[in-house]
Amino acid sequence: MNISLKSSMNVVACLFVSVCASAPAIAQVQAQDLNQNQAGLLNKQSMDLGNSKGGGKAQVNLKNINQSQAGLLNSQELSIGNADKGGKSNVNLGNVKQGQAGLLNKQKMAIGNAGQGKSDVLSGPVMQGQAGLLNSQDMNLGSVSGNGSSKVRTGAVMQGQAGLLNKQNMNVGGSSGSGKSNVAAGAILQGQAGLLNSQNMNVGGASGNGQSNVAAGAVVQGQAGLLQRQNMEIGKSSGSGKSNVAVGAVLQGQAGLLNNQDMKIGNASGNGKSNVAVGAVVQGQAGLLNNQQLEVGNSSGNGKSNVAVGAIVQAQGGLLQNQQAKIGNASNGTANVAVGAVVQAQGGLLNSQQVNVGNANSGSTNVVAGAIVQGQGGMLGVQKVNIGNN
Repeated sequence: MNISLKSSMNVVACLFVSVCASAPAIAQVQAQDLNQNQAGLLNKQSMDLGNSKGGGKAQVNLKNINQSQAGLLNSQELSIGNADKGGKSNVNLGNVKQGQAGLLNKQKMAIGNAGQGKSDVLSGPVMQGQAGLLNSQDMNLGSVSGNGSSKVRTGAVMQGQAGLLNKQNMNVGGSSGSGKSNVAAGAILQGQAGLLNSQNMNVGGASGNGQSNVAAGAVVQGQAGLLQRQNMEIGKSSGSGKSNVAVGAVLQGQAGLLNNQDMKIGNASGNGKSNVAVGAVVQGQAGLLNNQQLEVGNSSGNGKSNVAVGAIVQAQGGLLQNQQAKIGNASNGTANVAVGAVVQAQGGLLNSQQVNVGNANSGSTNVVAGAIVQGQGGMLGVQKVNIGNN
């Protein structure tokens, strides 16, 4: 392990002595570079920076943070600016990087999350990368629980894997309990290459009495290989949660065999409320035996969904493809959706397309849309459109 602190460090700690036994601890750190490196077998890395609890306060300024491992059965944990049990964390960061190469690797990153505390994080790009076999990545950014409060400002957020049997999980600006999350980020990117991969992304999800406010650039998920699965949820609300999300274009792409894509934007259930504004929404697949599922602004229970979106495009090329788009449908809920053109396109053999727009089942739905287009080229295709039924 190599740790270098190039600029001055000032740490003020209140010890449990008679003169200050009741005063909260205060930690102040200023540093240039922080590097942690390992190579070998059964490695474990842990880095905790600017975390607070028990009424304590943490103030940290760091320029560059790097954590890297190479070898077998490795584990990495990076925890920055998280607050709990009355703690307050204020963190200013430059670049944050976490990287692994090898077999049976595990990465975990938690930045600006709050339980019963307050977290305030300002960061440059955040990057997490793995290469090898049976890898697992987990990133939690600006999420809150209990009555916590989190404010996170960051550059691009990137998660990447290459290899076999990989799994990715990313949670940005999620809230639960009565917590409040406020996240502003650059582009959010998740990418995988290899075999039997799985991706999961949740942006601005709110549950319980939580409140999520997320603003970001483009949101992108990409996979290449065999037996892939993608799952993306943006602005989902449940319970009595409230989700407010504004992002740029949303893109989901796969290439290979036996792929599955699932994208859900602005869906609301229970007493949840979702307010989502996004640019164009694009789902694309190329290969064999692929499946696409897209849901935008659907509501159930007493949920209320309000979604404004640019063009929605679903495209597939290959054999035995399936596409399904569900937009502004309500089941005992209320759905309000404004959307540009809706386009479904397929090329190949034994393909199936289905569009469901503005259908109500004991609910209320209001959908304003541009052109709705379905196109197929090939043999033995099936098309179905379902609009405004109750």
